[in-house]
Amino acid sequence: METPENIQKLVDLLANNSNEEYNAVLNDFDFSTIDFKPYQSWSSKKYTRNCLYKDLNFELILLCWEHGQETPIHGHDGEDCWVYLLEGEMKEVFFNMDDNDNLIADDSQTVETNQVTFMDDSQGFHKLKNGHDGRSMSLHLYAKPIENCESFDEKSQQFVKRSLNFDTNSDKY
Repeated sequence: METPENIQKLVDLLANNSNEEYNAVLNDFDFSTIDFKPYQSWSSKKYTRNCLYKDLNFELILLCWEHGQETPIHGHDGEDCWVYLLEGEMKEVFFNMDDNDNLIADDSQTVETNQVTFMDDSQGFHKLKNGHDGRSMSLHLYAKPIENCESFDEKSQQFVKRSLNFDTNSDKY
């Protein structure tokens, strides 16, 4: 499947800029020029991960969230992560380990439409939750692609290695 022209423009901008410039690229890009409907996938059971583009340097993933859906607490396997909120509102909670190796929430923020956030493993762990009354939709940029991550298992109260999969993909890689 060929990448649509306006998604390709974003891919080209990212490919021609360094990680240090990704925040500015996302803030300056006009996302209203992209029709995300063909890539949206919604589930009442969990948020969905829909791959728009992936190569060796980065991947773009569209996440679709129903009200109340959230990620587990997780890291990013050493990779950088930017989240651009396309619609809705999200709550991001940050976690670190205390002196006794207990996981503690140490900060949070509300992410609003058209806002960019950044996360990497040096900041600890985080989780995202759609606290908005309706649906939310976010674009995640990972440099480099993330195949696995450390995810906190609520039952065992320990981190486990988790393989990441897509619910749908554009077949563009």
